[in-house]
Amino acid sequence: MRHFSLLLIAVLGVIGFLPQSGNGAKILLVSAFPGMSHWLMFEHIIHELLRRGHELTAISSYRLRTDGANYTDRYHEVLIEPIYDFEANGLPMEVFYKSQSFGDPFFKMSILWKLGLETAEHAFESANVRTFLQREGLTFDLLIAEQFVQEAFLMFAHKYRVPIVTINTLGHADYIDRAFGLLTPWSFVPHFMVQYDDRMTMTERAYNVFLSAWDAYNRKFYYLPEQRKLAEKYFGAQNATSSLPSIEDLERNVSVVLVNNHIISSRPRPRINGMIDIAGVHIRKAKPLPPVLKSFLDAAPGGVIYINFGTFLRSSGMPPETLAVFLALFRSLPQYSFLWKWEADTIPNLPPNVLLQRWIPQNDVLAHPHVKLFVSHGGIFGTQESIYWARPILFVPFYGDQHSNALKFERAGIGLTLQVINVTVEDFRAKIERIVQEPTFQQSVNRLSAIFRDNPTDPLEEAAFWVEYVVRHRGAAHLKSAAVQMPWYRYLLLDILSLTLLVVYSAWWLIRKLAKKGWSVINHRRVEKVKVK
Repeated sequence: MRHFSLLLIAVLGVIGFLPQSGNGAKILLVSAFPGMSHWLMFEHIIHELLRRGHELTAISSYRLRTDGANYTDRYHEVLIEPIYDFEANGLPMEVFYKSQSFGDPFFKMSILWKLGLETAEHAFESANVRTFLQREGLTFDLLIAEQFVQEAFLMFAHKYRVPIVTINTLGHADYIDRAFGLLTPWSFVPHFMVQYDDRMTMTERAYNVFLSAWDAYNRKFYYLPEQRKLAEKYFGAQNATSSLPSIEDLERNVSVVLVNNHIISSRPRPRINGMIDIAGVHIRKAKPLPPVLKSFLDAAPGGVIYINFGTFLRSSGMPPETLAVFLALFRSLPQYSFLWKWEADTIPNLPPNVLLQRWIPQNDVLAHPHVKLFVSHGGIFGTQESIYWARPILFVPFYGDQHSNALKFERAGIGLTLQVINVTVEDFRAKIERIVQEPTFQQSVNRLSAIFRDNPTDPLEEAAFWVEYVVRHRGAAHLKSAAVQMPWYRYLLLDILSLTLLVVYSAWWLIRKLAKKGWSVINHRRVEKVKVK
């Protein structure tokens, strides 16, 4: 009996030191931007938090796919219906295949801010979200929000008096640095919209400084004030007794930011406690493929070339002249099979070596050994999946960070870049054949895959740990540097430099004055001696 008592005490002691994730925090999660690829990343984190016993309420444009798990008692959806329609709001698919403007960083930032404001207001105007905003008596322990042009939703943290964890699906950006008390060193950290690495020429550094300063200025004095107006419009009535904080104050109050970043895609840069890299969180063990895909891939020993331009850009929206180039390419390479995400039923005169699918489980397809090449728009999620499964890439960038991703990884030797505007069959085929036939591309992606997989912890475990860490400690103010509230001139020691220069100048002025006076006295005495003689 004594031994049993000692064993029970030991077991209870061990249990006492286990993570208290089963306490079941109540978490409000906001992923309001209507991008399916963004939501796919959130889904994995949601499933992990539900598995750990937490209760989640999610404001999103998409329903959670349960994969057989029953979370109806702990998962609540506030759906943004209807989903924001990009084409109806001035972004038809054809413009991405014809316009070169989407390669201009200034244009891309302007479009990003425009979409941020429009999609945020669209979400707030959704009947389900309006009803949720008006509900009384709700309590939460934490806000998880996507840190991607939806800043007005951070006001939920003020409404419910809870700490914040944000998830940045795009990767590192200067405004994240500023929120955590860092000033981005523009001398070697390129803006996330430019196609530079950390070894910039003087001209590139000058351009990077100008773009980064322009971004910071317009975000502070144009974009964030507009997000503030949205917050006042939709949260003001619920907070009539107290003034709303600024968006910048809310960003500075973020406890932890989970960043879709890895050393393979971003050169080393300064960081501080609370900035956690979780790239690869959406990549899981490959699942069995649907029968039609499995049969197609298994029956292609010559190799499969997989084509997918993401969840937003529709291949079926390309202009006829571009489609004609693709079809001619397929006919010119009969030795390969082509799997293409195509959002319509079929294509007239489709070659027999092509399989069209409206939706493709990308991670599972890239895991198949017969996939020889991924023809991709260069979105960061698909690029990470391709590198994880060691598949070379032919980049066809359209917008956003895709151009910079393409350049980074082309320099890393894992693929080439093809411009879709005025594309020719000859150029398209030559680049495909070069990537597939030259072993250096496969060798380079094998090396990057080994680096990408070599992590101290699983990214999903890392993300869940930091979410629970913030819940356990009711925020993480102890992770924040005093630089968060420090003016930029003090951060750069310009006040000390100014004072030092003032002291040096004053000392120099005083010495010069005394020397001048002393010299005057000496000269006066010399004159007096001459007169006496």
